[in-house]
Amino acid sequence: MFLYIPALLQTILFAVVLKAVSLFDNFFWFLLFFLLFISLIGARIVIRNWLLWYSIGLFSVSSWVMLHLIDYSPERNIFIFLSSLVYYFFLFGGYRINKNKEDEVSRGIIAMVLMATVFLFLSATHGIYLNFELSSWWLMLFYFANIFIISYRYFAFIETKKKNLVMVYSLVMGFAMLEMGWVVNFWPFGYLTSGFVMLMFYYILWDLSRDYFSGSLSKKTVLINLILFMIISGMVLFSSKWLLQF
Repeated sequence: MFLYIPALLQTILFAVVLKAVSLFDNFFWFLLFFLLFISLIGARIVIRNWLLWYSIGLFSVSSWVMLHLIDYSPERNIFIFLSSLVYYFFLFGGYRINKNKEDEVSRGIIAMVLMATVFLFLSATHGIYLNFELSSWWLMLFYFANIFIISYRYFAFIETKKKNLVMVYSLVMGFAMLEMGWVVNFWPFGYLTSGFVMLMFYYILWDLSRDYFSGSLSKKTVLINLILFMIISGMVLFSSKWLLQF
């Protein structure tokens, strides 16, 4: 059911390029553009349209950045495997939903890979911010722009009639992530912890927006989402290592 040979072959090529990125530091920028080219063209061939091109491109660039933030080879290999698995589901979900836009399984797959993309993007950009002297305003504006775009493209696909409302909701989500990025900027945690907490915050907004567009939003849903966010985020922050600077 979840095996699609063209997507599998393209995923193997994607994994090979990621492995090359982890091995050859001298071809820093070339491998970035080559990875981006392979992922986008391969997705266009497999999916047969440009439906997910921005999310796939953002996922590929974020994967490239994360590989340079991981120090140890075994961890890099695990990351390459997991990234390739997500990329496969990008292709598989995109192919299925291109054939049938009402397919609930495909929508679930696309939602899953979207969350993986957001996590990688947030973690990678925060990792760059922690390792290099970058202005926090640039980081927050980068959050806003990319979260707005991927949110708009997703909700515009599932809600074809209320495009103006979709844009408003996407802008609100972008501004909310900008504010959350400003808050996290003062936290003494690593990029993975910060990325996960911001992902949970984004997921709450995304889930509530999706329920609204599907007509299933209720006070109970809002309350449950808020409680889950506080519990899970609290557990992650409590168990994470603090980066203390004196």
